[in-house]
Amino acid sequence: MRRRAIFRAALLAAAALVPPLLSGAERFEVGIVAPLAGRPLFGEIGVEVEVRGAPAVRVELEVDGRAAGERTAPPWRFQVDVGEENVPHRLLAVAHAADGRRAEAQLESPAIRVDEVVEAPLRQVYVTATRTGTGADGEEPALGLGRSELRLFDEGRPQRLVTFERGDVPLTAVLLIDSSLSMRGAALAAALAGARAFAESMAPLDEASVLLISDRVVRRTPFAREPAALVDGLAGAVGRGGSAIHDHLYLALTELAGRQGRRVVILLSDGVDLDSLLSARDLEPVVGGSPALLYWIRLGGDPGRVQRRSVWRDFAEHAAELAALARLVETSGGRIFDLPRVEEAGEVFRAVLAELRAQYVLGYYPFPRRGDGSWREIRVTAGRPDVRLRTREGYFDDPEP
Repeated sequence: MRRRAIFRAALLAAAALVPPLLSGAERFEVGIVAPLAGRPLFGEIGVEVEVRGAPAVRVELEVDGRAAGERTAPPWRFQVDVGEENVPHRLLAVAHAADGRRAEAQLESPAIRVDEVVEAPLRQVYVTATRTGTGADGEEPALGLGRSELRLFDEGRPQRLVTFERGDVPLTAVLLIDSSLSMRGAALAAALAGARAFAESMAPLDEASVLLISDRVVRRTPFAREPAALVDGLAGAVGRGGSAIHDHLYLALTELAGRQGRRVVILLSDGVDLDSLLSARDLEPVVGGSPALLYWIRLGGDPGRVQRRSVWRDFAEHAAELAALARLVETSGGRIFDLPRVEEAGEVFRAVLAELRAQYVLGYYPFPRRGDGSWREIRVTAGRPDVRLRTREGYFDDPEP
């Protein structure tokens, strides 16, 4: 008799656990499908909730016990910021059905274990901020932005800034000056005067090297801080030979790879390349893997007026190379300054240096870091709607040597 009572109680308990199956009512369940369970969470994350069975009329999300959002229609997706601290988090999704039923699902994320921390090099991003103003191009530097007004995203994930500086970070620059046959005489003299103007405006800790280039390196000066050491050794140089812009950009970026400071390449040329072994496309991974900014002081102004043909390329192919070179400058976060008259080179060189001095320098440790050589997109936003930002578009996440 006692055994029969125990069996009956067990049946009743089972029925209480599955009332929808016994009553014919449609089941009602909720689950968190993103992010994946068991992974640490940092910064801004996307949360996706799935409701199964009866339709829901409302889904609520809590993060660490605090309300984080509510949706009254699918898709049940939320964007929340869990912060940058290495702590565990608890997500709770609560779904409500039209008939009053309620279903819950929770997800717990761990903190990163100390023995799982991967050392990552500090990455610096240089940001040029401008607003409408009285400058020659209708803009002026947007000075006075604070750390909290700039947000940096790496692969869409917000990053914690560990350093925030203005443009007083020392510069290490390579000045590539076209000294091909087309630059002979007064044109080359004016270009060298521009290089001197740059050198005389450098800060005490800045350093630079000047390369006169044609189809080869015609003259060069070692990295130095004194204007005399940078340009006096170039006196008497004569414009001659062809032009190998891409090959010498590669050389400049390679030399900067082992240097410290804010690295910059400044090219003074019309950009027409007749003799390089490398194409602009060949330079894409080099520019993407280098922290250096590219600035192009473009002789002649509008490249559409430049018509060249060589044994290597026809008119259209040269035009495509010029466009690709401009794209490399943009990708690096640099800028093109048009120079219709080479006699104004000094003024433009000083304008480049003034822009570099007004930049913001953001430092962060990329998270998560893969070191697999993949391309990672960078985006920086400002808290002021009238401010426009320019920075490099991304980098290749190569492993450290």
